[in-house]
Amino acid sequence: MELDELKSDWKNIPIPDKTKEQFSVMLKENNHPVLKGIRKQLVIEIAGWTAFLICYYSMFDGDQKPLIINLILIVSILISMIHNVSGYNFARYLVDGESMLSSLENYFSKVKWFAILSVTFRIMFAIGLLSFFSYNIRFGPEKYLLVAIVIFMFLIQIFIHRRIWLRRLRLLRQTIEDFGDEK
Repeated sequence: MELDELKSDWKNIPIPDKTKEQFSVMLKENNHPVLKGIRKQLVIEIAGWTAFLICYYSMFDGDQKPLIINLILIVSILISMIHNVSGYNFARYLVDGESMLSSLENYFSKVKWFAILSVTFRIMFAIGLLSFFSYNIRFGPEKYLLVAIVIFMFLIQIFIHRRIWLRRLRLLRQTIEDFGDEK
């Protein structure tokens, strides 16, 4: 099928009639399946990290570590939790502009900053966890290998996280360019 035929078929698809009330119901936060999934994940993560913060002091010997190491762990987890909540709020309010193109461009600029913060906070989170759990450990040859494996796993995770964001940004930029070509 040729591109022109495909465009023609696309334009000839009948548009279903929807009332303002139907659109309003569709756009409500509680009815959006993606937001439900994000909210569910957010609640589980916050509950898990809150439980961890409540018991880390006694279960993982936080009482035997210096205050600064405890603060690094707490701050890195809190930053991660705050970032997740801000990501949920970011996903809730997508439209911000006079036209669809300006909304997409505004969204793109916000997503760029969110991606940078996401990767940065992931690095801070990894540093916080590694600092806490590796503090006061006597390192021998076998533990150096374990530490190298853990650091390698964190680096792989950060690399993959960065690539995912770069792919999202590239696709969004392409969508904006394609949308601009239509005009």
